[in-house]
Amino acid sequence: MPEAKLAIQTEGSGRPVVFLNGFGSYKEIWTAQMATFSRRAQTVCFDYRGQGESIGAVATSLEQLADDLLAVIKGLNLTRPLLVAHSMGASVLWAFRQKYPEVAVSGLVIVDQSPKMINTPDWPYGFQGLTARTAPVQLVRPRPGHETLHGMAPQVMNTFIRAESRHPFSHEAGLALLKNHYEADWRGAATAETAPTLFVTALQTPYFNNGYGQWVMRRNAHVREVMIPNCGHDIMAEVPEPFNQTLRHFMMQNK
Repeated sequence: MPEAKLAIQTEGSGRPVVFLNGFGSYKEIWTAQMATFSRRAQTVCFDYRGQGESIGAVATSLEQLADDLLAVIKGLNLTRPLLVAHSMGASVLWAFRQKYPEVAVSGLVIVDQSPKMINTPDWPYGFQGLTARTAPVQLVRPRPGHETLHGMAPQVMNTFIRAESRHPFSHEAGLALLKNHYEADWRGAATAETAPTLFVTALQTPYFNNGYGQWVMRRNAHVREVMIPNCGHDIMAEVPEPFNQTLRHFMMQNK
């Protein structure tokens, strides 16, 4: 595996909470969560290898990022962390759970991400318009439109834009990773999960046909879903207060 040096931000003390980015994103997207939850927990976020402030080539697989997540958890001596994953970060989370089931966690939070990206006749809950036939085009030509409904909250947008301008992400460099994410099917992992799991989905998400959270809930008693209105895909960055309230409630229920 190519060497990488991860840029990790950790604040506060107490119960560990690790935030996982989506594809091509930056740790700064969790600005509002780091500020809020560091008052009562040890909050951790990091840039994936080859992204943001981290050093090395962009990962070519979710398994690589799962290995990096393990390195973060072990390097910081985190005990039973709560893993909060946005978008492709959920695929990293599920890859981690599949490869390292012996690592205890206190819970999982999936933020606006279906467990299967590609739509099929029996799975209408994937990424909108993504099928096996359209995948090669969507890989190299991202879907047009905005991730958010109204834009990120100002305090998040300012830090995110600065990170993006300092370290622009190369979509081309991440094609292998994105392809892995597109092709992954985590339905089995989601339905077999024994840790408390919360799906936080955006009512007006531009990316998915909602229904996957309920689908998993019907098959796994450990799973719950909360739908948050008035926002798009980047829930935690667009409406941080409702998101933080939802996460706080989940943390109180699952210690």
